[in-house]
Amino acid sequence: MSLKKFMEFGMYSFYPGLRHLRVNRKVFPSTIFHRFLSSELNSFREYEVNIKTCGDLYRRWRKERKFKSLPNGDLNFKVTYIDNYKNCDIKSKSSIPVIVGIHGAPGSYNDFYGLASYLQDKARIIVPNLPDFSFYKPGVFRFSTEEKAQFLKDFLAEISVSRIDALVLHSSGIYPALRLCFDDSLTIKSLIMLNVATHNFDMKCTRHIKQMRKIVVACENPLLLKILQPLAPYLLKIAKIPIRIENVMDTLLSATTMVYADIPQAKESFIHLSLKGTPILYAFSNDDKVIGKKASYDLTNLLGASNDDIYIYDKDGILIHKGRECSALKVMSFEEGSHYVFKKHADIIHKAVEDFLDKL
Repeated sequence: MSLKKFMEFGMYSFYPGLRHLRVNRKVFPSTIFHRFLSSELNSFREYEVNIKTCGDLYRRWRKERKFKSLPNGDLNFKVTYIDNYKNCDIKSKSSIPVIVGIHGAPGSYNDFYGLASYLQDKARIIVPNLPDFSFYKPGVFRFSTEEKAQFLKDFLAEISVSRIDALVLHSSGIYPALRLCFDDSLTIKSLIMLNVATHNFDMKCTRHIKQMRKIVVACENPLLLKILQPLAPYLLKIAKIPIRIENVMDTLLSATTMVYADIPQAKESFIHLSLKGTPILYAFSNDDKVIGKKASYDLTNLLGASNDDIYIYDKDGILIHKGRECSALKVMSFEEGSHYVFKKHADIIHKAVEDFLDKL
């Protein structure tokens, strides 16, 4: 696989809305969401909590010889997250819906600032920042589905949350979420899926998964990683890829996440949730350069909806076909929404999410 093909996988990481906001485990205070956090109009605050996670998982993997090298025990993370529980202006806090957001890779809680601000007086909203390479070098925490699910499970336990009315998911955030849905220690009522990854390798970002795997494994070698980083500016210039060198690690994070994701296993999970009647709101874009139209429609059909059931919107966000809500499932397709339909068509998505939550 050419470098250009590999970098195309991570291109979505470098769109303005996706720029990684964390450096040395801190979030730049000048971001839009931080300006919102500091205003008097919001009920959110940023918090930090320390967790230890994945030790048992690594011990099991060592017995299974899943990887050549593994951590000897738990990994330590300082998790930055937003939560409006203490400051939300809701009369009965004990009965308010609890919403947890899980972003893609790379990403941060900033990705959900629009939706969070819209729903701040209607629900408790919690969005943690998932790990990136600022914590550990490649080959330590591998960003696998199992690791991320355990990370989220331990985070939720640390803040005493076990009941979740809705998981709001973007991109690869779907994979750890599916594992959480079947965890006996959690009760998850519904899913709101926004441009989520799917259950097969027909996605645009995984068409060269075998070659990507070789690159990811190679980069787990510190020497090879050092060679790649200084060469990147020249290689990117030759390939005519307009991205900045500081984002090379974000590209690697994207690739690593998908290489170690439970992609084929997700099919059974989706089917089980559909048969179980779990309420699902699914919105995607036909022009999503990460997932792709075909993969999104394949997931729609797997969940039990036909093409006639889909609410279809044109490039301007105008409804051109009113679909049908199949029992607990509603699907929305946008002609142009990119990989961030909930930003491109924020008003439509926000209202759909609000209506969806009202019906729970």
